Amino acid sequence: MLKYIAAPLIGALIGYCTNYIAVKMLFRPRHEKYFFGHKVPLTPGAIPKGKARLAKSVGDVISNHLVTSEDIEGKALNEETETAVTERIMKMLKSDIDSGFRAISSSEEEYEMITTNLDYAVALRMADAVKSINFSDIIKVKGGQIIGEQLGGSMLGMFINPEMIDSILGSISDNIGRYVDDHCYNFLAPEVSRSMEKLRGDNIYDMITSNGVSDEELRAKVREIYRKTIKAVIPELIAKMDIASMVSQKIEDMEVEQLEDMVMEVMSKELTTIVNLGALIGFILGLVNLIF
Repeated sequence: MLKYIAAPLIGALIGYCTNYIAVKMLFRPRHEKYFFGHKVPLTPGAIPKGKARLAKSVGDVISNHLVTSEDIEGKALNEETETAVTERIMKMLKSDIDSGFRAISSSEEEYEMITTNLDYAVALRMADAVKSINFSDIIKVKGGQIIGEQLGGSMLGMFINPEMIDSILGSISDNIGRYVDDHCYNFLAPEVSRSMEKLRGDNIYDMITSNGVSDEELRAKVREIYRKTIKAVIPELIAKMDIASMVSQKIEDMEVEQLEDMVMEVMSKELTTIVNLGALIGFILGLVNLIF
């Protein structure tokens, strides 16, 4: 009886051990082994030896087939995501502007610095705009016209000629121009600061809807801008991220032990099945050898 079951059992044992060793040799030995200065064949194991090639292949597969710009764009533009983003943006638009500045500030000191610098920049721009106005020409031309109209036909107008008016206005306009250049910012800064503080208490939603834009129209516009942004940004973002290189580098940086744990976590059942199939095939071959 023993001679009839010995061959299938031995075949099953050989098949099991062979596949078990083969699976283990995917990861072991983890480093090259040497014997009397000569490298031992099949060391390191298949995966440690081909780690760089495996890393590149996995990176390419993920980048080209699993995580493509089309996949991410499709996910970002589905109804659920689009609605969630739109609602989030609408909520932000309804918040006062000041809360936005506080959100990006890590402290009260940083908040004060941001708002102060913004007030300063706005006041400076307005001062530059005011300084760019040619007050001298305005005073000379318009002032001359007004004075001429007021004095025309009067007794005083008979004693004041156009040359005298031009001379007086020229002196006044030059002094006003210099005064504006020297003191414009100082006059504007306090008013700008008060106006900016008031503006920060407002919200963008009210500013837009108060000008005849309905809530539905604003939501539609937000959705439109979101779609255009996603379609424009995602391909460029994916290209810059270079997912293939990122994944490849991540695998390259892993220790062999980490890589083994990761593979076993994903394929433990499948590899166990391969080992058990080795035993089954060995058993069958033992029976065939016994019969024939």
